[in-house]
Amino acid sequence: MALSLPYRSRLLPGSAALIVLFLASLILASLTAPAEAARRSKHAKPHLRGAQHSRRATVRMPRSPTDPVKDAALVIDGATGKVLYARNENLERRPASLTKMMTLYLLFDALKAGKLTMQTPLAVSRRAAVQKPTKLGLRPGQTIPVDTAIRALVIRSANDVAVVIAEALGGTESHFAVMMTEKARQLGMRSTNFHNASGLPDPLQISTASDLATLGRRLAYDHPQYFPYFSLAGFQYKGSWFPTHNNLINRYGGADGIKTGYTGASGFNLVSSVVRGNNHVIAVVMGGRTAVRRDLEMVRLLDQTFAQIGANPAMVARATVPWQQVAQNAPAPASAGFSLPQVTSSLQNQFAALSPVPNTVQSEDEDSAEAVRAADENFSVIHAEGAAQPKQPAVAAVPAKPEPRVSANVPAVRPSPRPDNGFLTAQQANLTKTAVNVPRPQMRPSLREDVGEGDADTPSPGRNWTIQIGAYADKALASAQLAAYAGKAQDVLARASRIIAPVQSNGHTMYRARFGLFAEREARDVCSRLTQRGQTCFVAVQTR
Repeated sequence: MALSLPYRSRLLPGSAALIVLFLASLILASLTAPAEAARRSKHAKPHLRGAQHSRRATVRMPRSPTDPVKDAALVIDGATGKVLYARNENLERRPASLTKMMTLYLLFDALKAGKLTMQTPLAVSRRAAVQKPTKLGLRPGQTIPVDTAIRALVIRSANDVAVVIAEALGGTESHFAVMMTEKARQLGMRSTNFHNASGLPDPLQISTASDLATLGRRLAYDHPQYFPYFSLAGFQYKGSWFPTHNNLINRYGGADGIKTGYTGASGFNLVSSVVRGNNHVIAVVMGGRTAVRRDLEMVRLLDQTFAQIGANPAMVARATVPWQQVAQNAPAPASAGFSLPQVTSSLQNQFAALSPVPNTVQSEDEDSAEAVRAADENFSVIHAEGAAQPKQPAVAAVPAKPEPRVSANVPAVRPSPRPDNGFLTAQQANLTKTAVNVPRPQMRPSLREDVGEGDADTPSPGRNWTIQIGAYADKALASAQLAAYAGKAQDVLARASRIIAPVQSNGHTMYRARFGLFAEREARDVCSRLTQRGQTCFVAVQTR
């Protein structure tokens, strides 16, 4: 502060120097304080250091592994189709290369009917050759045998090969798309429309997690002699080795298919088939922000499902697996894997392990997109050459009409060993579990819901909104999930009632686990706060 001249004239000798020294000390303290604070923070206890950072407004909260406007997930019992877990399962989504599951289904139909053999040459048109990547690089006038075409679709997700198959079976790709949609209706896929054979971006190409789970199940049980193709780790074509995009193959215990998919409009999609003992589970995850986050969410759902099956074996059917019945012993080569950064068992630390994901994917090319890694997804590749590999079955295809050459071209199957912990040996990669959950868009209100638990579970005008965390196959499980969720969010949900709402889904009763009741704006605000923490929720209307 500036002093007036008369006042300064009354200062004692040396006072001006003392004031200058005092001001200089203040400036020096302000410059050294940040460094001292940083030093103290560095040497503070980890949990205290985390608490200090959590109070800063600049802390970036981790995002969920899926995009809320693209997210959907479903887990079903493969043997019966019973729904075990669901979220956004009936909302329209972009299937991307999951479309090729139907392309393959119709190709398997043709093989089964004897219209084609594994050696039938399929002609490559100019239209097929000019498809956008990912593709195999076929040239007009070239031919490709059916066996190679199957491998190229399953493993490479080749768009040029998808058009080759479409033109071979339908004459044109547009007519084949009509055939695909008609077959979808026959299989009970009520919300799916196909407009091309590859899954390349198309506004008319839509499906749902529920429909895609149905398709995955029908592929396995309608065409078990060809289903082993989905468990291949890769294939060789013209001197090049193409590894599968399905990172769970040979890395997650019991995983034996099915298919990945990606476009900018769909996000990263995955349908997985897992067999452990006599239990078969099919799971769908759609809208992943990256391939790794999609895989982590799939692993989380599968781990959760098999833990529930372990606690209650009667929740799923025990049945023989038809595509494993025709197995023959064959050696399996060693495989490579990847590992995620070490993550502690602490829920808070697991949330912090994944940071917000920048828009790092710049291409619709699935192969390129699958290879993109966010900053916290730098994994080391582990070659398991020294790992002892048990012999695994090789499956022979059995066409409806005898064709002696078919069995010589059927894929050798290499399903993952199934150790008790659900993962491969220590020399191989381990997909680390994560507790990061998924926010989801608003669910359509149900026509009727019966409310279970809660003191304030009678909707009133203006306060008929809930926070839904999931839908479960068992009421006790829904109640347990509500209790666990409430324990993690006491500060936000302390006054909320726990509501269990039964609803019929595909002939089975599902139990929606919800918190309520809120005004709409309050519900959306609460859900937003929870999703910023990486917890799972979306808003839904509660009706009687």
